Amino acid sequence: MATQLGNVYLLTRRYDESIAQYQKALELNPNLPVVRVLLSWAYVMKRMYPQALAEYDKIPDQDKAVAAENQLVASSLGWVHAVSGRQADALNMAKEFKDLSAHSYVDFYWSSVIYAGLGDKDEAFRLLEKGYAEHSATMPWLGTDVFWFGMRSDPRYSDLLRRIGLPQPSD
Repeated sequence: MATQLGNVYLLTRRYDESIAQYQKALELNPNLPVVRVLLSWAYVMKRMYPQALAEYDKIPDQDKAVAAENQLVASSLGWVHAVSGRQADALNMAKEFKDLSAHSYVDFYWSSVIYAGLGDKDEAFRLLEKGYAEHSATMPWLGTDVFWFGMRSDPRYSDLLRRIGLPQPSD
């Protein structure tokens, strides 16, 4: 429940409250990588980059490596690297996603997240279009995930939401 309430607060831009809820969830179970990821997103939205990166330090290496089974964690780390000014680390993770796609399924939604963080809208939208074409199960999150807040003014964002069948956000 604490995690879900944290999500509500995160998506409604009530970051302090989301941080408090995620911390409560971690008190109950400190070994949940996804909760650490969500907590890091809230820290990023408050521009608390060292705290966001510190959450990834608490995740075991095998859970944050670029692999088919943990794309959310790995791509989110790439996004945090990108928005915190660690572009080389972000680009390295993007390359790992590209390499993985040569022999495993890669959800292009997750690889596009890194480019959104880098401010490379063209590449982010190119990858999102690939995700749309492949009917990625994560595409509906395009309407709410924090990665896209800086891209909402781009007409390609509105067009993609329309084609997915999602309402336009009301910032």
